[in-house]
Formats: sequence, structure tokens, C-alpha cells
Amino acid sequence: MRSIVLPALLLAAGPALAQRLPAPLPAADFPCQVTSSRRIELASPVVGVLSDVLVERGDRVRRGQVVAQLQSEVEQAQVALAQARASSDAQLKLRRARMALADRTLSRNRPLAGERFVSEQELDQIRTERDVAAMDAASATESLVIARAELEQARAALAIRSIRSPVDGVVTDRILSGGEQVRDKPILVIEQVDRLHVEVSLPSALRTGLHVGSHARISFLLPGLDPVLAEVAVVDPVVDPRSDTFNIRFVLDNVAGRIPAGIKCRAALEPAS
Repeated sequence: MRSIVLPALLLAAGPALAQRLPAPLPAADFPCQVTSSRRIELASPVVGVLSDVLVERGDRVRRGQVVAQLQSEVEQAQVALAQARASSDAQLKLRRARMALADRTLSRNRPLAGERFVSEQELDQIRTERDVAAMDAASATESLVIARAELEQARAALAIRSIRSPVDGVVTDRILSGGEQVRDKPILVIEQVDRLHVEVSLPSALRTGLHVGSHARISFLLPGLDPVLAEVAVVDPVVDPRSDTFNIRFVLDNVAGRIPAGIKCRAALEPAS
């Protein structure tokens, strides 16, 4: 009797156990798309007229490289003026010299006031002159600090007239040229291609069988490129109700630049181990 009841119980529990186990990944591949890891429409933080665009479509650029320049004659003049003010300490030296003289005068007259050679009123006048000289010196010091801060502000205003690439990448579009006004349009498009994304759309039935770290073999629809094994980097947590699909992303190292962004590919999911 036991040998009959146990298989019967296993058979009865079979569907429930199957529902709790993740569905095995099918031995099939899916269409995918290789894209750049970042696409940047590089704009200017300020309105102005372009003096020059220093790169062309197809050029490789480095992070921090100046790729475009706005006209900056006014900003350069402001930096020169601020530099002159910040480096001029003549007023500070003059007022400190006056304060030193007032200190010496006060030191000489204090003992004379004690011997009645200098009246209390005269001594009070000397003290006041010394205090005024000290305040003048402090004011000159403060003015020099403000002038140096204005110099940094002028330098910052000049620096943002030089448009720099925020990433290592490739210029894929040059939208504006020298002489054109920068207002609402980007100047360049730069794409980061040393790391690539592979985007795949899958049926929702495969959602429970996939996770970050799952593998797939990526084959490129371009002659001369060998397939690569890649790990899932992102699994979208939301299924699109219209298509009943969800997206996953692989990240490919492309420092050598062998794989061009934009090409089609096929992703063959590896069975879960």
C-alpha cells in the first residue's frame, strides 16, 4: 500500500512544485541592438556666439578636452581688470604704514601724558587716529580679499566659454559651427563607445528565469566579429503590458574599439546552472 500511496502523493504535488521552480530558459536566441553606453548632446551653459568648433564628426575626444569655444573678449578683459585689482596691494601697504605710525605716536605720547606734558584730550585724539588707521587697514584688507574673489568669479565666467567634453568618446554629430549663436540647440553629439550596451526585449514568460549575472552569447550581424559571452547587467522590473515583454541589458567592454555601436546582434540565453 505504501508503494502505491507515495507515488500518488508525488504526482499530486507535482504541479505545485513546478509552479514554484523558475522556468528553464529556452534554447533560442533573440534579436538585440548594440548601443553606446552614453549619448551626450553637448550644449553651452551660457548663451553666446561660437568662436570655433575644434572637432569634426568621427573625431575621438578625451574627457576635459576643449571641443568648442565661445567668443570671450569681454570675459578676458574682465579677468585682466580683476587681476590688476587683486594684485594691487598698494592701498593696503599705505594704510598699514599709517597704522604703524599711529601706533608709534601713541606709544611715545602715553608716558608724556602721565607727566602732564600732553593733555588727556590730545592723547584721546591720538588714540582715535590710531583706531581709525586700524579700521582703514582692515578695510583695505577686506577690499583685497573681495578683489581676489572677483578675480575667481571672472575666471569662472571665462572658463565656461570653453566647452569641454565630459567623457572619453567619439563625435557622432556636429550641429553648430563657428559664428552661430548657442541658445537652444546642442553644439555636438558625443557618444561613449569604450563600453557598449546590448539591449534585448524578451517575452514576460522568461522573467522568472533571468537575473543579474545570467549569461548569454552575443553574436554580431557584422562579418569578422566573433561572438562574446556577456552577463546580464540590468533586468527591467516592469513588463510592458502592450507587448507583454521586458527588457534586459548587457554591458560589453569595447576599449579596443572593435565593436561599432548601432549594429544588430542576436542574444542566445545560456541555461541556468
